[in-house]
Amino acid sequence: MRLAKLAAEQPTFLDFVRSLAPSARGAIAPPATLEGWQKRLDKVREGLHGSFGRLPETDASLDPEILGVIERDGYAIERLTFQTLPGVRATANLYRPEPGGARRAGVLCVHGHWAWARIDPNVQARCVGLVKRGYVVLAIDAFGAGERAIEPKSGTYHGALDGGSLWPTSTSLLGVQVYENRRAVDYLISRAEVDPTKLAITGASGGGNQAMYAGATDDRLKAVVPVCGVGRLEAYLGQGCCVCEVLAGGLRYATTGDILAMIAPRSLLVINATRDAIQFSVGEARVSVDYARERYRLLGVSDKIRQMPIEGEHGYSKPMREALYGWLDRELNSRGNGAPISEPELTLEDPRDLRCYPDGPSRPKTILTIPAFAIREGQARLNEAAPIADHKERWEADALRMKILLSEDVFGGFPKLGPLDLVLNTNGDSDEARLTSEPGIRLLGRRFRTTAAERRGSALLLRFAGSAGSDDSAVRILRENGRDVWTVDLRATGIGLGGSTPVHGVADHNPAEWALWVGRPLIGQWTWDALRWLDAVNMVDDPEGSGRGPIVVGQGAFSLVAFLAAGFHRKISACASLNGLVSLVGEKPLPWKGIPFGLLAPGILEAGDVGQLAALAAPRRLLIAGAVEPGGELASRERHKICFESTRTIYDNFRALNEFTVSPESDSLRALSAWLK
Repeated sequence: MRLAKLAAEQPTFLDFVRSLAPSARGAIAPPATLEGWQKRLDKVREGLHGSFGRLPETDASLDPEILGVIERDGYAIERLTFQTLPGVRATANLYRPEPGGARRAGVLCVHGHWAWARIDPNVQARCVGLVKRGYVVLAIDAFGAGERAIEPKSGTYHGALDGGSLWPTSTSLLGVQVYENRRAVDYLISRAEVDPTKLAITGASGGGNQAMYAGATDDRLKAVVPVCGVGRLEAYLGQGCCVCEVLAGGLRYATTGDILAMIAPRSLLVINATRDAIQFSVGEARVSVDYARERYRLLGVSDKIRQMPIEGEHGYSKPMREALYGWLDRELNSRGNGAPISEPELTLEDPRDLRCYPDGPSRPKTILTIPAFAIREGQARLNEAAPIADHKERWEADALRMKILLSEDVFGGFPKLGPLDLVLNTNGDSDEARLTSEPGIRLLGRRFRTTAAERRGSALLLRFAGSAGSDDSAVRILRENGRDVWTVDLRATGIGLGGSTPVHGVADHNPAEWALWVGRPLIGQWTWDALRWLDAVNMVDDPEGSGRGPIVVGQGAFSLVAFLAAGFHRKISACASLNGLVSLVGEKPLPWKGIPFGLLAPGILEAGDVGQLAALAAPRRLLIAGAVEPGGELASRERHKICFESTRTIYDNFRALNEFTVSPESDSLRALSAWLK
């Protein structure tokens, strides 16, 4: 196919994203003075606060509950829960030495993406090794993982669409983890056995990532040991990672070295495996450690930071654990010189015996899943919103505010308007189009001429499949209605998606994450692309500007992009949504399915839900047909009514209710055909 050949000749989306990272403009040098460090890290802290998202300003009571104790030779393991966020409890195990003597140093062990989460043998091994050396050890399930998963069992995963569903609510999985790990430290120091001046954190992979952020933001942690979780933020570009590791916008204000430097003057041991993915590799981590080392040097504590490469693969191997024991003995208990200490023989438990709730369905409602939490937080954002405007002028002011909030804050800014460089070539029954959306982004599309005797205008069709879509029913209906139909790619979709590897069934998972790293969520980039295509349609099909403008049609979840394009581009005559989302807040706590990852922009609900975004098209003709829930099922008639009541109110303000159509039937194409007549 000719378009596919052209696509292969275009710059890749990854190249474009990498060009947006500050490091693309040259190496970032560490500050030369402590004053310079203070100024830079103050900005990093501010950035972290924004990226983590909304978190409670007041801590809830811990309200711990011990559910059982397993006695072993020289130590015991408690099964317990405690409250982290209001109404949210974490499942945990506490490993404690036999009572007696002085208070002990405490260690928080956070897990990565191991099959059994906190009770996985990989995590148990270091917990048992530490408790045998006299440490009190707390291991907790990360939010949405292990016993806190939708279905508690081996192999749970809290990333992809589940974890990403928090972003629209102005929260983030990474931010929740940082907050909950701080609450876990609160619990550790509440224990009579623990010396609150001797605390550490460690974890591997995603757990190493957690350890790094916890160490940077909680100065009660005197020793921080991230394992196989530190490299460079830039190295995530081109790789896939879990939502729990994505620091949205992080590349705009920080390097990994900055985050490590925030731990100074406290103790930091970075352990890497010699055979690991690039984002956790020895070389990438060395760049970050050397950067942070400069702050340690200026503070006069150069011996408090060390990088230790260990032969092996990604994980938390026995040599890594032995390095941990030696480092913590030196840093927390003033024993030895920090060299690795041999690990004694370990006896691990059957993971099932460490569960807080052996019968999964017996979990209390306070073991909140991510979908349930997303609904709670999303509804809170909607409840905070101002009442829907009761007259036209007020809505026009509200709409302007929404668009400023979207373009500047949620989308990370629109680029400067540049030349389209539009090229249109005839190829069979259609024209092939190319244009420049912004420097580094060339897009492809097709223009199908109408099959009707009389031409009535043009239509821009937005769908994830882009110009390569195989379902041409909508194209046929629009052409028969007298429309020239443009089927177009938006960046990182359709032909432009290229060879991106799906993650947990989400095709655009990786490019969507890369876009978030540089602070420009894909939905904002897609909106800009749609606006550029609308400019092209108007240039080609109505160069004199004499018509009413094209209609824009969104299929599936890309209906949201169609609403936004209609709101930002005044030269359209109508907008249609075919099986688009009914809301960004689910009705039931079910996993999200079939939604492009790129739609999940942090904080978008601060601007409005789907109904308010659809109202940006007012008073032009608007069709909403067969809206679906985030879980993929057809929304009920009642949900159509509730979620688009605000849209109806806005159209009523314009006295244009006859221009607004809602069809709750699943056959959206039939609704489109009827609407066009």
